[in-house]
Amino acid sequence: MGGKKRSKQGSSSSVEEEGTIRPDNLQLLKDSIDCLKKVVSEGFATLHEDMDKLRHEFKEDLDAVKGTIKDIEESLSSTQEDVESLKEAVKNTSETNAYNIEAMNKRILDLERQLKLETERNTKLEQYTRRENLRFNNIKEMEKENCKAMIYDILQKDLELDTSSIRFHAVHRVGKRMQGRTRPIIVRFISREDRNLVWAKRGKIKQSTVHSDAYITEDFARAIQEERKVLIKAMIKARDELGMDNVKVVGRYLIIDSQKYDYNTIPDDLK
Repeated sequence: MGGKKRSKQGSSSSVEEEGTIRPDNLQLLKDSIDCLKKVVSEGFATLHEDMDKLRHEFKEDLDAVKGTIKDIEESLSSTQEDVESLKEAVKNTSETNAYNIEAMNKRILDLERQLKLETERNTKLEQYTRRENLRFNNIKEMEKENCKAMIYDILQKDLELDTSSIRFHAVHRVGKRMQGRTRPIIVRFISREDRNLVWAKRGKIKQSTVHSDAYITEDFARAIQEERKVLIKAMIKARDELGMDNVKVVGRYLIIDSQKYDYNTIPDDLK
């Protein structure tokens, strides 16, 4: 009987050991959890720090470019005033001798050349600030629309892109709302790589069943937009009136049979 009693006690001790966690194992588990919490916390802290640095660097770059553009615009305004002032002086000075008139005209030409250079520099800087942008055209406009959600939907369904890592600084329509006019949507990407990826896939939007007339273009500076209006008009004339097939507009150029023409060199028969 004594032997049976000992057997029961041994069995009870074994059950107790299997149903509980030893203190040293419990402490080990607690230490592991604390270590994991520390690693996760440090990881999030590092991530937030990197994001803050990125936002700060981007803001500094943008502020510097905006400041330069403002300086150039002020310089342009001053130069334009000088040009107009000299033109008025030449116009109103009837007794000025030929030498002085020639000198004034030369000065005017020099200032106009400088004005042209400064204007071009300003245009290029403005275009630089838009380098992360794309313009989505002919996307149906609706009341209380969510432009960001619409663009994500287009990227996923029409361009067949994985949007899980694509982020935007801003997504909004531009221009005044007018009856019968669909305003374009400007998308400013955080990453230039994301912008280029979407640009590379832009042709797929032509196959969209929802946005049948939509197309994607670069976001050009205001001066370039005006140039392109003239270039596109010349392209249409070349196709419709002169029957040219190999003609297109790319950026700031009209291309006819591999020959490039800019805003100032459009053939006379296409103006």
